[in-house]
Amino acid sequence: MERIEDGNLVILAGGPAGDFANNIYIVIDRTTNEAAFVDAPAEPEKAIAMARDAGVEPGAILLTHSHGDHTAGISALKTEFGCKLYADPREPWLVQGQLDHLVSHGDDIPVGRLSFRVLSVPGHTPGSTSYVHGLHAFVGDTLFPGGPGRSASPEALQEEISSITTYLYGLADETVIYPGHGARTTIGESKQEYAVFAAKEHDPGLHGDVLWASS
Repeated sequence: MERIEDGNLVILAGGPAGDFANNIYIVIDRTTNEAAFVDAPAEPEKAIAMARDAGVEPGAILLTHSHGDHTAGISALKTEFGCKLYADPREPWLVQGQLDHLVSHGDDIPVGRLSFRVLSVPGHTPGSTSYVHGLHAFVGDTLFPGGPGRSASPEALQEEISSITTYLYGLADETVIYPGHGARTTIGESKQEYAVFAAKEHDPGLHGDVLWASS
């Protein structure tokens, strides 16, 4: 488990969890010890152990999107900690009765005395959401080192690129991107990678697994 500290924000990063090697994130307000999970991947016992080891009882799950590898642990985390689920209601794969708080673009979600700003970044899914505090952005599967998350259609890819360039690339270059899988990157590094993609012409049918450098 990795521990990242920035002022009163503490981030615990662990994993991989489940068949898709999801990252596990817990955000903590150092001053109050209040905490939240970002997403709820499979093997929830790993997330529970991280929280117990840190001495926190997260009260919320900030959901980036509702693909099964990000939601498999919701019931277990709710049972263990009484977590409330925050998510965009446009997400099509939410289990009925699990959603406690609807989020929309521009909302501020409190975790203790910290505040996480909601950015609506549809494309990977209809209600994909990022949560931003200071120079830290939890983006789910919208953006990875090297490219965007998988898109289901050309229209979805264009929507995803618009979300990335409009909202994520509007963050400070030094903002750290915490994706749902794999390694982290920064906004500045990603913008440089995207510039290579933007300078080329592309097949209008392009979608799926896209890489800024080679697609």
